[in-house]
Amino acid sequence: MIDYWILHGSKRSSADAIRARLKLVRRFIGHEIETGVLREPVLPKVLDNDWLTRFREWGTEIDRVTQRRRDRETGEWTVSRRERAKSTVEESIIQLKAALRFNVKRMEALPELKHLTRAAVTPVRNFRLSLDQIAEMLDYTAEGDPKLSPAHPARLMPLRRYLIGAICTLARPDALYDISASPDRWQWHRDASVLDLNPAGRIQTRKHRPAIPVTPLLANWLEATDDRLVCHESVVEKDEDRWLVQRPVADVKKAWRVMARHFKVPVGFGPKLMRHSMATLIAQRGVSQQEIPLALGHTVLPHSTRHYVIFSPEYLSETRQGLEDIASELARKMATPLHAKPTQVGPDGRRRRV
Repeated sequence: MIDYWILHGSKRSSADAIRARLKLVRRFIGHEIETGVLREPVLPKVLDNDWLTRFREWGTEIDRVTQRRRDRETGEWTVSRRERAKSTVEESIIQLKAALRFNVKRMEALPELKHLTRAAVTPVRNFRLSLDQIAEMLDYTAEGDPKLSPAHPARLMPLRRYLIGAICTLARPDALYDISASPDRWQWHRDASVLDLNPAGRIQTRKHRPAIPVTPLLANWLEATDDRLVCHESVVEKDEDRWLVQRPVADVKKAWRVMARHFKVPVGFGPKLMRHSMATLIAQRGVSQQEIPLALGHTVLPHSTRHYVIFSPEYLSETRQGLEDIASELARKMATPLHAKPTQVGPDGRRRRV
């Protein structure tokens, strides 16, 4: 696993996920050594079906996930524990298999480990957000919850920007956090109205990140952004001057959990629910089954034609129209403006409210 990580895994765009999966396997092997179930050196041949059964039981029932949260008001830490998702354990098994295949030439025989698919370990969940619910969430992120704090709306800006990105791109959460308006990233092609969800220098993975047409709503928010779309905004004051500072965020999970409780979203549905809901909404608006997989990254264009096709006015035209229609409907349903507040970048490079 160490060789696989150093020589291959650490160089992948999904390195953080690979490291976490291998760490879980390594911790379980360490646990079995400490309890006397395994002896060092641990050879590949001991990784059999019995080992898989023990790993699954330990990973989902014994070794719970610990979460530490700090209250911004009091500064106090709270600790909670929950069961690890079965799909997380299976992904670790898949990563272990990849590490074994990487080192296959050094083994007498490759262990036959059979992982379970996500569909086999995850119950079918058909909950989707309606357009009315999404409109209410957008109003919530603009106004905040007065019961929590007067500063709550400012804290919700990253979540508001996440929702806007999800509405306009159908992207996965990790791709949304990567969206940038910076020219150095070569993502936003203004003249062609195209956004490449895969930034310059990033190698595509199996979870393909497509290029998608830029709707007027997305262009409006990108124009109001210096770098990352999903960011926190704060106002800096010096003398009589005030300007806006934008800082990227790692994720919006905490803000999402608070909002999800507020709107009674079923437990277990995270920010990725927006992607599933938006895909359902554009399908309901008649977007073809040929375009939706392309927009989601489930279907990949041939490499030889991709660089030309994405700049065509007809590229994902149905998807673009569907997303524009949804944005128009949201604007009519909302009590707050859907577009970004007007800002302008001055000669000093600082962004200010207009």
